[in-house]
Amino acid sequence: MTGRRGGVLLGAVACGLAVLLGALAAPRDDDRGGGTAHRGDTAPTRPPASDRGATALPLPRELRVVHHNLCGAAAVCPWNSGGTGPGTSVPRLVERAARLRADIVTVNELCLTQYTELKRQLALAGWKMDGTYASSQDNVPACGSTGAFGSAVLSREGVPDERQDYHRFADTGGETYANGGRTVGVRRGLLCAHTSFAGHPLTACTAHTNAKAPGQLREIRDRLARLPQDIPVILAGDLNLPPDAPALAYLTGGFTEADAVDQEPTADGRKIDYVFADRRHFTAVDGDAEPYAESDHALLTGRFTLASGGA
Repeated sequence: MTGRRGGVLLGAVACGLAVLLGALAAPRDDDRGGGTAHRGDTAPTRPPASDRGATALPLPRELRVVHHNLCGAAAVCPWNSGGTGPGTSVPRLVERAARLRADIVTVNELCLTQYTELKRQLALAGWKMDGTYASSQDNVPACGSTGAFGSAVLSREGVPDERQDYHRFADTGGETYANGGRTVGVRRGLLCAHTSFAGHPLTACTAHTNAKAPGQLREIRDRLARLPQDIPVILAGDLNLPPDAPALAYLTGGFTEADAVDQEPTADGRKIDYVFADRRHFTAVDGDAEPYAESDHALLTGRFTLASGGA
């Protein structure tokens, strides 16, 4: 009896050891890809040895642009204030720029007083932007004591020392503006801000061109062609020309437009406002035109992806 009991005991111990060793040898859930695989989940797999340590390609960076012809101080846009009192045009632009988290904002038909207020309100909204401003005329009474009326470019990453790069067009089309007892020549031009985006230099420009002076589009093309070719360029503005205008071909060859697919109307039932980015560095994602009561022009938004390295 003693021998049989000893044999049974030894057999039981042996079986117990076998079970224990088998459990230790079995793969655990947390060994399968480094985490617990829950029911219904697919456990991650380790990459092949040849892929381990490989550098992942950086994701494209998305640039967000807002453009608006503010219709500042114009009698047909009574919700604007110019320099005469409170209005809703600047708060509207501030709200949209902050909500859309715009990297670049360009504005046409803007009083100097409105530009100052725009920067102040953007800072209060937690979306501080710096910029540069240029006036095309200085005899607009509704723009306050300076009478200055023109365009602006603002950047989320700032414009060093508010450096102004304003190229006045040689082709004026003979345009003049009479107000405040004076008649002056309108000094339209190309305004650029030398700023940055995602750690890379960026040139952001705006223009408000005269439909009767198509040579202004050629001047824009030539001016931008003289910029360093390794620096990305954005151009947005009220060009007063429809997409099929021959003069617009000066730009469309080298630039992609955010809303080129839909070509939504921006003023008077036509598309005459644009958000461009140079094809060397950008791919258009999408664009939109949002009409608001404050202006006779829609507010434009454009999104672009910047190629890796900015070049």
